[in-house]
Amino acid sequence: MSKDGEAFSEWLEAARIPRRRLSHEQLAVLRAVFAFLQHCGRDYASLRIVAHFLLHCEVGLKLAQVSRLIGVTRPTISRQNKLSSREVVREIQHRASGRPYGKLLPRYAGPIAEFIVTHPDAMRADILDFVDRTWHIQVSPVALHNFLKKYGLDRASRAQAAESDAPSTIEDAASIKVCDEPSTLPVSMSSEDFFCPHPVCGCIPTDADHASLVGNCPELLQR
Repeated sequence: MSKDGEAFSEWLEAARIPRRRLSHEQLAVLRAVFAFLQHCGRDYASLRIVAHFLLHCEVGLKLAQVSRLIGVTRPTISRQNKLSSREVVREIQHRASGRPYGKLLPRYAGPIAEFIVTHPDAMRADILDFVDRTWHIQVSPVALHNFLKKYGLDRASRAQAAESDAPSTIEDAASIKVCDEPSTLPVSMSSEDFFCPHPVCGCIPTDADHASLVGNCPELLQR
């Protein structure tokens, strides 16, 4: 029970609803709504039912508070506030049957990709809910699948891209390991042609630390 109480308080804090300002009736209604969502889940149908109930049960919550509790935008709640119960049920049925009410545009690919990256376990229904909350459109699962496949956002394309980033073969990984090991073979001495000649003497200094430049090149004394 303590964990449920903490979760309920966190739910209110996330919606920026001060608990101390709620009446006993409001707390009772919100506790019942929270228990309903915990039991039934936060799928599209459950959220629509809860939103419609909170909007019309005269509990005294504002539209912005209801939108934060449900996790949808203010324009979406404003539109849903004007619907009857029959219209809400019809939209839920249309959503379940996959009847399209909008079109996925190319500019939606970026936000959808960000949602998939930040929610790696998201199912197709979660992406449909995200599209509905963000752009207020409803598309069919088939249209969403074709859109994700077109832009390489489906599971198969993402798995293939992840495999291409890893080492392709075992031989490549072995060659990298061999190159990292130090070589034990002796290093051959370079010939005198490898070194540049001395700019004055025209020869290679044999002992630069002890022999003088004149000693190595006595022709300078004759000049």
